Amino acid sequence: MPEDTVVNHAKLVESVRELITKDSNDVKFDDLLMVDALERHGLDYLYEDEINLILEQCYLQLINKDFLEHRNLYEVSLCFRILRQKGFRVSADVFELFMGKDEKFEENLKHDIKGLMELYEASHLCIEGENILDEAAIFSSHMLHKALSFLDDKEASMVRYTLENPHRRNFTSLSLLNSPKDFDATILKELAELDSTMVQSIRRMEINEILRCNHDTPLINQYNYLFFFFFF
Repeated sequence: MPEDTVVNHAKLVESVRELITKDSNDVKFDDLLMVDALERHGLDYLYEDEINLILEQCYLQLINKDFLEHRNLYEVSLCFRILRQKGFRVSADVFELFMGKDEKFEENLKHDIKGLMELYEASHLCIEGENILDEAAIFSSHMLHKALSFLDDKEASMVRYTLENPHRRNFTSLSLLNSPKDFDATILKELAELDSTMVQSIRRMEINEILRCNHDTPLINQYNYLFFFFFF
């Protein structure tokens, strides 16, 4: 692997690290957006300690009713989704803030496309018996499908992807929509491409080493081993 590739990768990793809040008592919503962007680019494994600090503080905020009253649908849904994906026990009751006395989501949310997209994704982390998330899935799906008629092509493309793939986190174009303020998302794209190149290079080296160490093994057995190595 070229030395300059390793050096550039290390520099980018540290440049991004500097953008992540390290003080667990000073977590802002932009920090959560950064966590989401890192996950979408497959880079979260590089910043596990920083991300854990952010999520722990986010969890404490989400169970604080005073905090929730000053947050919108997008912010609450994003926080809920990321925390559940990371194994935090978050109650779906946080969405009651956006529901009326009839236990239905309020109609005035229909123009909050970002919020509806996040709510739709969050609803797919439902546990059996969580009626609020069942209602969230129905409401957000209905409103997003209706919105397709007036959205521009770029927004419509992202909405369709969300509707078709609520569990998938690799649509990196969404990171441009969900990026922190005053943040140049190209640095994550550059790091993700370089990281992918390094991972592929390491795998090729591992394959070559496996083949070198097993040169006396019948070829069919080598292929079977490699198939198991990559797909299981």
